[in-house]
Amino acid sequence: MNMKWLIIPDVHGREFWKKPVIDVLSDTSANIVFLGDYHDPYPQEFNYDEDCVSRSVDNFQEIIDLKKQFSDRVTLLIGNHDCGYAIGDNICSSRMDRRHRRQLEKMFDENREFFHLTKETYIADRHIIFSHAGILKGWVEKVWGAEECGEPTFNVVDQLNQAWWENQYGVLNALGDYDRYRGWGGYEYGSPVWSDIRSWIRITPEETYGYNIVGHTQLDNVPVVFDTIADVDLRKAFLLDDQGRLCDYDSGEEVKKTEIPSDEV
Repeated sequence: MNMKWLIIPDVHGREFWKKPVIDVLSDTSANIVFLGDYHDPYPQEFNYDEDCVSRSVDNFQEIIDLKKQFSDRVTLLIGNHDCGYAIGDNICSSRMDRRHRRQLEKMFDENREFFHLTKETYIADRHIIFSHAGILKGWVEKVWGAEECGEPTFNVVDQLNQAWWENQYGVLNALGDYDRYRGWGGYEYGSPVWSDIRSWIRITPEETYGYNIVGHTQLDNVPVVFDTIADVDLRKAFLLDDQGRLCDYDSGEEVKKTEIPSDEV
């Protein structure tokens, strides 16, 4: 039986995830995936004070507790902001909470087994890959080598998660690779926690793995949906139904494909 997936994009201290998660937990045919970035709130969204930041840490703890309680149904992914605490600020230091840094590092360290870098599933014969920012073959081949990636036994999802759980620093350090849309001197291919949605406009199915559902690049009003990827970082939940349709959780309406502006083709 195909499973449904409730998708929770970047949290950043927000609590929009709570009601959809409570609703979905009563449906045993549904799983839940968080796309990462649990802390480092945006200052413009909060009365940015110590209480706000402390509440964000508590919010993250609630998500970890949810995973512990429903371990088979909840997947917690790692985002670039999480890497700052879980790996090092060489991966990401943007808006890093220096006051709670040690506490957050400890939370990741003590719960490392509960996190993934990526998660894959098959729905209606479609290969779906969840990650924070999407997995590009160019980045994978840079890290592991094109020859090894071509082996029939190479599974990028397994390799990435194994690197996380085993703390393979060579791979984890490469998660700091950001593309040119994220700053001067960026790489051609961003990592699975840094790749910007604008890098995906010209990407073909041959250049990636499966159909990627991601957050990371914050959007204003509607998801960005291409042939290879859907960015749903909109401060709200989405649902991947048991037929593989991506829907707005609140309205139930299916997400439409994005038309690429002519000057971007």
